[in-house]
Amino acid sequence: MRLLFLLICVMLAAPLRAQDALRVGVFGVVEGLDPLVVPGREISVPDDVRTISPLGPGQAIALGDTLAVVVSVEGGRLVAVRMLEFFPVVGPVADVREGTATIMGTTVHLPPETSLKSGQWVALSGLWSGEQVITTKVRRVDWDGFGQLAGSVELATADQPLRIGRSTVFGADPPKDGFGDGIWMLSGQPEAEGLRVRLMSKGVFGSKVDLVLWQGHASLPVASQTYMIHGTGIIGTATDALMPSAGALITRCAWQGRVVHASPEGLEAAFEALDCVRHIPAD
Repeated sequence: MRLLFLLICVMLAAPLRAQDALRVGVFGVVEGLDPLVVPGREISVPDDVRTISPLGPGQAIALGDTLAVVVSVEGGRLVAVRMLEFFPVVGPVADVREGTATIMGTTVHLPPETSLKSGQWVALSGLWSGEQVITTKVRRVDWDGFGQLAGSVELATADQPLRIGRSTVFGADPPKDGFGDGIWMLSGQPEAEGLRVRLMSKGVFGSKVDLVLWQGHASLPVASQTYMIHGTGIIGTATDALMPSAGALITRCAWQGRVVHASPEGLEAAFEALDCVRHIPAD
């Protein structure tokens, strides 16, 4: 329990290299290891860049892991300067049914042939789809006590508490400016239907990034010709004919919380290096 708490503190304080360079983000599931590919983008990893993980130092990246990578653009190549392992859910399994499990109140869809049992602690890589997690890798962990939820926080209403997914967030004092639409990482004591928060931080890239390639599942329309990427707070727009199907796994470039269809001024090199045009639907 103490180990996870200390590791999270280290994650929040981890220094970044190349402070003066363009800072670009890549978020998604690992598709290749040598070279590292996330998602569909080849990333060079210098020997001195280590993966930051709530599971402890020395964690080897594996296929199916979810990573948030800060990269610099060097001669058109993407070069990692910071890598964070992202786990939407870390905690004890409460219930297991065919193909799914429940952890802290949230349903998670498991990869084929995954065997879990109630009471087992796991760290799940994957992406949010609505209030559920589509798991891409399961890691079994040895501790108990400190769990984690990571995703966008649904605001409390008169008849509904704060939540991430279907997990209730207990004891979290909202920031003065609110939780907003970004990703929050919350850690604390697991409860049957949620998490009692002891530590929380916003964002997965350590500090502001100039342009981000996001992978995630598309929402139903939230307004006319408007959708979101679940669990990220990213908003996209498209004509009705080009709206992504609800639940579809998509990849989009975003700037200041919105999907972009052309390079923002001054970010042309990053836009090209991320190959953002690949994910702009044709009219």
